Amino acid sequence: MLQRPIPVTVVTGFLGAGKTTLVNCLLADHRPLNIAVVVNEYGKVGIDGELIEAEPDAVIEIRNGCVCCTVRADLVGSVLRLLERPGPPIERLIVETSGLADPAPVLQSFLADGSLRERVRLESVVTLVDAVHAAATWHDDIAREQLAFADVLVLSKADLVTPAALAGLHRQLAVLNPTAAIIRAAHGRTTEPLLGINRFSLADVLAIEPALLDDAPHDHEHDSSIVALSFTQAGALDAPRFERWINRLAQTRGADLLRMKGILSLAGEARRYHFHGVHMLLETTPGRRWAAHEQRETRLVMIGRGLDATSIAEQLQACRVTAEAGSPA
Repeated sequence: MLQRPIPVTVVTGFLGAGKTTLVNCLLADHRPLNIAVVVNEYGKVGIDGELIEAEPDAVIEIRNGCVCCTVRADLVGSVLRLLERPGPPIERLIVETSGLADPAPVLQSFLADGSLRERVRLESVVTLVDAVHAAATWHDDIAREQLAFADVLVLSKADLVTPAALAGLHRQLAVLNPTAAIIRAAHGRTTEPLLGINRFSLADVLAIEPALLDDAPHDHEHDSSIVALSFTQAGALDAPRFERWINRLAQTRGADLLRMKGILSLAGEARRYHFHGVHMLLETTPGRRWAAHEQRETRLVMIGRGLDATSIAEQLQACRVTAEAGSPA
């Protein structure tokens, strides 16, 4: 008997819109459904894959490029590996793209690739819109592509703006994408369900991109001014020193810092800390405890314009606790 195609939800949205938080809420709300996740990390150092709260063998992280271009073949291969893994069959798939991904080539992979199109079906394209920083991103071509291809627009961080501002964003989104459903979210929780509703319309997508089903890859080029810097540093950070440095960096370079995220090893803390930043909005939250066998290290990714990798690496190194200070190096 033929197996029914597995529903796929593509979660997209510009840098820092809250995609991983939303995915974790979806996973928590739909347990024990067997959901697999493919997460795309633009930088060389993986952060998001570790933050996904799913079974380790149900998550594949694709790093060092976007699934819409440089690592697009990895998307197809990753989905096939998840579909063919031993154990209980996957009941649903979520693909979390990088914040710089054009949705069109991602959709083309599912619609035109012969190895996938009989085994999966696109259920919806969910685009997160950061209610705090939306106006600053809508001039970006990729951000507008993400809005255009959405079946559902999720206004994330809705609790951080006024009702009047939220209503204004809602009206603007309705103009930018008249066919998409528009819902709101705070801390990853949406006002309406996202999974289990068939919203994807091939006709709507082909109206935007008529050549999407062609065999030729969909052309896409990233903004060359945007770079992704990745840092890995063993040992522990002095928390006050790191906080002073990162706040100063955000204040002076906030307009250029599109996204920061990391896993921090802080001196005197038994738990790892998750760090997130969008422009000047910074957040650090506790995560799980470091295991006895784990090497404690800080991993940090910064995506932005005009960033000096050498200078930032030196400044991060200056936040490190040294052995001479009486703490582990």
